[in-house]
Amino acid sequence: MRKHLIIALALCAGVCIMIRPAELSGAVRSSLEGCLEVVIPALFAFTVLAVYLQRSGLYRIALRPLTLPLSRLLRLPEELCAVFLLSNIGGYPVGARLLTGLVKSGRLDRRDASRLMCCCYGSGPSFVIGTAGLQVFGSAAAGGVIFAACFSASLLTAIVVCRAGKPIHLSGSETCADLSADCFIASIDSGARVMYTVCTMSAAFAAVTAVLNVFGVTGLAGWLLGGLGLGDNSERLLPALLDVTRVRELVPGGISASLCAAALSFGGVCVLLQVTALTGGKFSLRPLLISRVPAALVSGLLSVPAGKFAAAAEAYSANTEPAGRLFSVNAGLSVCVLIMAGILILSVGKKSDNILE
Repeated sequence: MRKHLIIALALCAGVCIMIRPAELSGAVRSSLEGCLEVVIPALFAFTVLAVYLQRSGLYRIALRPLTLPLSRLLRLPEELCAVFLLSNIGGYPVGARLLTGLVKSGRLDRRDASRLMCCCYGSGPSFVIGTAGLQVFGSAAAGGVIFAACFSASLLTAIVVCRAGKPIHLSGSETCADLSADCFIASIDSGARVMYTVCTMSAAFAAVTAVLNVFGVTGLAGWLLGGLGLGDNSERLLPALLDVTRVRELVPGGISASLCAAALSFGGVCVLLQVTALTGGKFSLRPLLISRVPAALVSGLLSVPAGKFAAAAEAYSANTEPAGRLFSVNAGLSVCVLIMAGILILSVGKKSDNILE
């Protein structure tokens, strides 16, 4: 049954590509522009920094003022508390990347990694403030409140997950700090691979959303959600739940702040598939999927004050520069970053092959 359903969906997508190529190409183009102007500038540096801090061992020193009290609260080793912090500051892919590395090294049990994935999953402040804050509400303060709501939901999830059941431990001793150039280059390579996965998945889901729009699924979802008082966001919510970068298309008003926070905490189907690809099946993601619904609800409730900042920003919008321009960057720079990242990946791959030979 599942096989036949997949075949039917693939045929429908193929027909849509042939009869409505303009809509699909436009959606993919818009998604790539969003990656170049929003996603890469917001996530790449944070991802590289998080990986480098973890690989080099510097996070034990840099984050110790925070990990020490957090370790007592969560009943976790300080190293895993640092992973929790890096995951919720660096962006969605960081937690999957760091936990997978610990599992591969044999230091973390697969079941414990599955539990930790429930809370080591979140959007970084740069992405939240840039999309939900500036692009939707025109207010960095509103974005800050939404990020605080999402982080608080992750912290509450961590308290429940880590203090319930058996304590989570790390095996093996801490290694010495590695400040070599090879460690830095490897961190950039890892961050580049993450960005490649994020951008390609985002483009693919843009095409999926366009197909759903052609067949009227998006309009149907908007009609069904129209009775919930979502206003103009009725038809915008489904695309945001599929691809979290589409949060930037939500419009302010009503409960839009809660919708943004809930969608960002959920992460979207696209991000969940990215996490699946990054973990490579090293541990189960079922606990993560189960935890997303309550985490999204908590984030939505805690983000209600963001609406006040949004209203204040709207009152003074006539005297300020549009939010889109405030967060706009040179897309050419992001293209250069992608090209250099590709060259780096190829060079590192060739170097590894030569070493193996």
